[in-house]
Order: sequence, then structure tokens, then C-alpha cells
Amino acid sequence: MLAKITDEIQIRVGHCHTHARTMTAVGLRNRRGGGVNSHTITETAYEFTGGRRGRYGRRGVAGGASSGETNACCGFLVGLVFFAASTALLWWNEGEAVAVYTSLKEARDAVVALPEGARASSGNKGSLVHVVGATSGDTLADPDFGVVYPDAVKLTRKSETYQWVERTHKRRIREDEHRTRVETSYTYDTRWREGSIRSSNFRYPHGHANPGPSPFDSRTYVAREVGVGDGFTLTPTLVDELDRAHNVRLLPMGASERDRNGWEPRDPRQIAGRGGDGDVGCPADRHRRKGIIDDDDDDDDEDEDEDRFALESRLPEMPVAIRAPLPDGWTIRGGVVYSGSDSAATTSPLVGDRRVAFSAVPGKQTVSVLAKQGKNGSLRPWTSPSGRRVAIVRHGRQSPNEMIASAERANAWKTWGLRALGFIVMIIASALIVSPVREIVSYLRWIPLVGGFAAGVVNLGVSMAAATATVVCACGVIGTSWLAHRPALAYTLFAVSAGSYAWAWASGSRRREAERAADAYERRSTNGAGDGGGDSPGGDSPHEGRDGGPEPDYTPPHLD
Repeated sequence: MLAKITDEIQIRVGHCHTHARTMTAVGLRNRRGGGVNSHTITETAYEFTGGRRGRYGRRGVAGGASSGETNACCGFLVGLVFFAASTALLWWNEGEAVAVYTSLKEARDAVVALPEGARASSGNKGSLVHVVGATSGDTLADPDFGVVYPDAVKLTRKSETYQWVERTHKRRIREDEHRTRVETSYTYDTRWREGSIRSSNFRYPHGHANPGPSPFDSRTYVAREVGVGDGFTLTPTLVDELDRAHNVRLLPMGASERDRNGWEPRDPRQIAGRGGDGDVGCPADRHRRKGIIDDDDDDDDEDEDEDRFALESRLPEMPVAIRAPLPDGWTIRGGVVYSGSDSAATTSPLVGDRRVAFSAVPGKQTVSVLAKQGKNGSLRPWTSPSGRRVAIVRHGRQSPNEMIASAERANAWKTWGLRALGFIVMIIASALIVSPVREIVSYLRWIPLVGGFAAGVVNLGVSMAAATATVVCACGVIGTSWLAHRPALAYTLFAVSAGSYAWAWASGSRRREAERAADAYERRSTNGAGDGGGDSPGGDSPHEGRDGGPEPDYTPPHLD
């Protein structure tokens, strides 16, 4: 049954003029069943800025700068650092993109495509080769739990402990023109996590004590020699690219061959976590946080996305019988080894429970490799003429052009992602750099009637100027980097841009001249038509005669 305990404790931390602090403790007990706890403690601090007067005084500290002025100065310095970092990032990113693109283009021209099943030949030594074949590994074993897996490329042992996890979330809420509320939430939840989390580093360690390190840590066993095709071997750098694994479902020692064959491979989406009743990973863990409104739940969504994408590359699980007795206190439940309470393998484990699961990258998987052929058929990264290293490993059968095109797309996505990151960092830097100006402008609010409006207008202008400067600086850095790393393309684009501008300017000039001529002709036509129907005997002026000549300026005398 869901029980919610809400305690609000208002604690005044001293009589500081610049901020006051309160603390709200919210505990949710048994959200996902017995034994599962979650606690959230929120600290609230108030900051007073912008020349605060009244009971708090004009300045936070007598004779010193106010909190707002201090923050503005610090923000200005941090902004300078961020601006320099974003400039360096944008510059480096363009150079890196050009280097990778050039090396991939050189690889496309230099690759030697070998037919599938071709044997390693000394004639291709030192060349960039494209190999398609099945992998082969060694018999890998874990001596602690007696797990033996034949023909494996990797055997991974994942050791987890059920322990407290601290997550921090901070948000700032501006309540008025002088006061800002800063809320810092510390959420404590129990999760399965690798390694040991030191609860002494928690903000509130009391009641959230974690056990010590597990006697069996996580580790990965790798085959000494991983073969591909006929006579080719992969170096450790390329072996790391092989990540299509399946879960290993452990069976008790002495299980007969018939017992092993009785287990049918299951889709990895059904075994996503290793919990009770034979399920891998406690699917109920995915639903424990339902009904809880908290900004920090976004972390759970990210974990679920990572798990989902990781499972898409996994193979069905494989049963393996252990060949040695388990350590004392450890038992097999649902294909995973557990230690601790009797509820460790259920949906309600206790803090201090431990589990160990295995996964393996088996042999006999078809892969495509683009790498340099070295001594004795070893495949290693190839160094392009431009000095970059190229080595690509893909699962399945792919042609050299497909592999290189995929690498180029990945390079393009990376380039645009870093451009966006550099632009965002530069925007933050610009906002921090103009923070002293905003602090000075905040004093305009003390002008009666129009102070707030004037401050808002000035701040809007400052923000627009900062945004404009950011766009100009970012484009300038990228353009200057292109001049250094892509001179031919940069000058070509500059020539095209200059020619387009000149053509547009010339076209506009001719159009404006034509419009002026048309307007002049229309005015003359209008004046001629008006004079022809008036008292004047024809001509463009009332002073012109019938023959087009000027009439004499003569006024007859008045006769009485």
C-alpha cells in the first residue's frame, strides 16, 4: 500500500542578508513493494540581488559588493573561459572533420576488396584490405564461478550490488526583480549498480548506508587470438569493435546434455534485467517510479533508452552449465548467481544483496573488416597518406563503399553535433559576459513609473546584441577555420558569394535606373496631358506659345 509521509521543516540558517535557506523532506515508502524506499530532500535558498534595500540593506555585506554584483563579476570571468573553449572547439571540429573526410576518401581509393573466403596472402601485406568472414575465438572460463564457454571472443562478468543511489536536481525560480529561489533536490533510491557507491559522499548519508565492495568485481575475458575468415586475425583494437553479445543463462553443475537442450533461446527483450522468476534484470524495476512526479525521472528514461538500444544488438541467450561449485552463500536463480537475502532474486531485494550475470560474444559471426593487412595476416588500423588511422568493423556483409559511406555519415553527424555544442556554449558565454551590464541595468528599476519598462527595454537590447555577436563570432570562427583547413572550398564559396552579391547589386542598379526612367516618362506624359486640356494653348508650360516658344511676359494696362 502506498504510504506518503510529508514533513516540512523550516530551518533558518543564520541571519544572512543575501540568502535564507529552508529544507523540505519528502519520503515515499513502499512505492514498488516491500523493502523498496525512495527519499527526496529539498533545500531551498533565497538570493537577493539588484541593489536590495529595506530590512536586508542595500548590500549583502556592509561595505562590500552585493551578491548580484559578485555573481556578475564571476559570471563575466566564467563567460570568458566558456567563450575561449567554444572558439577552440569550433576550430578543432572543422579541422577534425576535414581530416576524417580526407582519410576516408583516400581509403576508398586505396582499398583492395578480397572475395569472401579468400585466404590471407603475403602479396597484400601492408595494403588496406576488405575482408568478409566468420569470427573464431578461444574457450574462455571464469574460475570463480566455474563458467566455461567454448569458441568465444569475449566473456563478460557483470557484478552488481543493490544499494542506495543519490541524484541531484537544481532549479532556479525568480520570484521578483530582487529575489531568486534556488531549490536543490536530493533523491535517494535503491538500484542495482556495478561497483560500490560511497554513501559517505552523499549530502545526507544518514539512513542511506551502502555495503562495501563486492568480493567478485566485474571483468571481461578476451580470446588471445580472434580469427576472421581464412588466415586473418584481429588486433585488440579491432576486437573491441565486436559487441554483438548474448546473455549466458547459468544452469546448475551437472546438468545433463538433455537438460541443456531443453532450454529454448529467448529474445533478449524478454530477459532485459535479471530479476526473479527467471527474468533477467527485474522488469518490475522499470515500473517502480510510476506515479512519482519528479524532474529527475528523465534519468530513468535515458537508462531505458540505453538498455533498449543495447538489446537490439544482442543475440538470444544461451544456457551454460557451471563446472565447479559456487562460492559459499551464492545460488543460481533464473540463470543468474545471487547472494544475500532470500528476496534477492525477487522484485523486492534488500540493500546489500548482490548478483552476478554473464554475457558472451560468441564466434562464428559474419563480420566485414576494413583494415591494413600486417604480418601473418593480422588486421590492424591503416594509416592514410594524410596521417589519419582508418579501421572499420561491421557485423554482417557490407561492401567497402557501404562501410566508408556509413563512416562518412557518422563523421557528418559528429561534425554538426559539435558545431551545435560549440554554438550553445558560445551563447552561454555571451550571456555570462553581459551579466555585469544586466546588473547595472537593474538599478534603473528604482526610477519611478518608467524604471521597470526602461530596464526591460535595455535588457532586451543587450540580449539581442549578445545573440548577434554570438552568431557573428561563431560563423567567423567556422569561416576562418575553413580558410585554414579547406582553403580551396573556402575561396570557392567566397568567390561564388562575392559574384552573387555583385550580380544582385548590378541587377538592382539597372532595375532602379529603369524605374526612375519610367517614373520620369510618366510624369512628362501626365503633365502634357494636363496642359493640353487647360487654358494654355498647348505646350508643357503655361508660358509657352502655340509654336512651342515662350510667350512674352506682358501684362496689359488696366483701363478705367
